[in-house]
Amino acid sequence: MYSEISSIYPPNVGIEIKKQADVLSNEMYMLERAKLNTLAPIESWTALGTNSQLAYATHGMFRYFGKFPPTIATYLINRFTKKGDLVIDPMSGSGTTAVESSILERRCIVNDLNPLSYLLAKVKTTFIDEKLLLATKKNIEKNYKPLKQSNYNFKPTALADPDHWFLPETSDSLRGLKHLIEQEKNKLVHDFLQIIFASTVRKVSKATTQQGRLFLDVESAEANALPTFLKKFDIGIKGLQAIPKDPNIQYFNLDVKDLHLNIKEEKSKLIILHPPYFNSYKYSSINCLETGWLGIDRTQYRGKEIKEFFKIGKQENASKYVSDMESVLKSTLPILKKNGILALMIGDTVIKGDYIPVTRMLLDSLDYSTFKIETVAVRVPKYTEAAWVASQRRKTSNVGISLSDFIILIKRIK
Repeated sequence: MYSEISSIYPPNVGIEIKKQADVLSNEMYMLERAKLNTLAPIESWTALGTNSQLAYATHGMFRYFGKFPPTIATYLINRFTKKGDLVIDPMSGSGTTAVESSILERRCIVNDLNPLSYLLAKVKTTFIDEKLLLATKKNIEKNYKPLKQSNYNFKPTALADPDHWFLPETSDSLRGLKHLIEQEKNKLVHDFLQIIFASTVRKVSKATTQQGRLFLDVESAEANALPTFLKKFDIGIKGLQAIPKDPNIQYFNLDVKDLHLNIKEEKSKLIILHPPYFNSYKYSSINCLETGWLGIDRTQYRGKEIKEFFKIGKQENASKYVSDMESVLKSTLPILKKNGILALMIGDTVIKGDYIPVTRMLLDSLDYSTFKIETVAVRVPKYTEAAWVASQRRKTSNVGISLSDFIILIKRIK
């Protein structure tokens, strides 16, 4: 359990690891079906903690679908590095690795192509004094008022039909908040407000908050965004007080394939890589409401995202995804130290009843004269963990069997 490491970690939070002799038959089935059972020693990993327990520090600041479990990041950082070592996360997503690195006193380089993820990692690891934030909150409560577009000429960027996703009253309310945020002159506070605002957008929209993909749930829409914004604000204030004041973190907003060209420091003992999964999420799409209201034009970067073929559902595209991920590995592995570990968390998929072993397809492309697979672990979700694996529907003929994702530990041997 991690509560022994730092008071930041709630009781009962941690990771349960079963070695090969103790792996259950259904877990072994997942590995065999994925053709991963013969590559290296096998383990089963389960992140311990409920959703609310795993929202410690700033992990609960923004609802990010398919995020990297913080307990797994903590385990990897503690196992493979010591204080002051460098950890690299080339596709930072929700900023989990950055947060855990700051708590555990590691240096960290985080990168994400998506400007929202880039901003999220910065905000979640930047301490701001509670008194300053409380004064800012009071000012917003005092001056807030809804604004129609005729009074404040803003409409969400690169969002084809805002009225489809927002009540007119909600849009007016969000415009009122955005107008106040734009007046904030303190850059750190402004960025914080941007993320609190972004975390409010989906919650008050007509879109469901129960899954990443956008589906209408009109009944959940909120005409007045202020109460949700203030609630998110309080969560953010509390979270930031658990963040060290001077974390040693560098932030990049680059195509992952270009990151290695911009890293000037020494190579890393640990790289944590959690890419989008094939046929799962395209983050420029599932976060389009948030980026739209932030004024971010997602059309400027979505063409550089990993070719995960979101919602297309064609088996033949798996090889294109694997080829794209090969390029990611080829540009990422060289910044790993000798005897260092790249922890790759990735998942397979099923299309029209056929299992697609994309993880094995990708691993077959590795240069095994330079790298070796140290461990293959199947990740087993617990409770109601908001993970890609937990969202998969079980078929009647396969009760007890679901898709899972895997953590592959790749070691540089020379």
